[in-house]
Amino acid sequence: MTSIPEELSAFLCSTFGRVTDVQTLSGVARDGGAMRLQLNGGKSVIVKSSPLPRERNFYERHASRIRSAGVGLPSLYWSGADDTGRHWIAIEDVPNPFPRERWVCDAEQMEILFRLHVSTWGNRRLKLDEHAFKPAWDDALTVEACAWFGGGLERNDMASRLLKLQRDAQVLFQPTCCILADPNPTNWRIRNDGKLVLIDWERFCYGHPAIDLAITMPGLGSKDGTMEGNIAELYRECWEKNVGSVPQELFDLERWIRVAKLWSAVEFLANARRNPESYSEQTMARLVRELPGYVDGLSMV
Repeated sequence: MTSIPEELSAFLCSTFGRVTDVQTLSGVARDGGAMRLQLNGGKSVIVKSSPLPRERNFYERHASRIRSAGVGLPSLYWSGADDTGRHWIAIEDVPNPFPRERWVCDAEQMEILFRLHVSTWGNRRLKLDEHAFKPAWDDALTVEACAWFGGGLERNDMASRLLKLQRDAQVLFQPTCCILADPNPTNWRIRNDGKLVLIDWERFCYGHPAIDLAITMPGLGSKDGTMEGNIAELYRECWEKNVGSVPQELFDLERWIRVAKLWSAVEFLANARRNPESYSEQTMARLVRELPGYVDGLSMV
């Protein structure tokens, strides 16, 4: 990872103490990076860098509003850019991982996503700049993803089925509200007081809540749609309890969650095709094996 800027190093040393250990963290895009720094006072800090200002912009411009809506966020200690124009943030290291037994249909998790969405719904959306992530599913993404599938007939058949679902999926990318766009189970942490915290705001953007709900599910979700139905029910209950009604955009939410999960899988396959060294061969083999059956099930809904 690129060396920490001198200004950031000086800040950390004067505020928390000198660095005693550096741990590189996995799961970060290859053009970005993240480290956990241990400091001699016993504190640890997460330092992240990226060529794009997306996450820095989130913490500097939007985190206060999102936090005030009741969404747990890491504290920002420092942000800035180095001499090369690379963007840096130093944030709170939230100590505890989200336990696996809570990875599916967690009520507190659904409540937090609801708070994020409802506080930025419609005309309450935050104003995002041109650097913000823009989720999309176009023909090029489908073609790239289908390159994982075998001979001509198999590949053409998969492409044909995906293109039909791709057209349906366009509603997901309308600016319904602000979304995290990557609330996968590893992007939730727990403070020592038990409060849930969402990390990794690199993809903060506009979109449909189904994108966030789908990405909370590990893997491809459930074959029969049970998991998606339970998530949709929990999420709609948040609207009914706090607002008194469910917006029209959330009707047929179970299906939109399944379509959004398919989009995330297609995007994953396409990204892995472009940068195969960043992805596990075992993970890719499993996804390629399971995706045709998932597409079959979704096509019949």
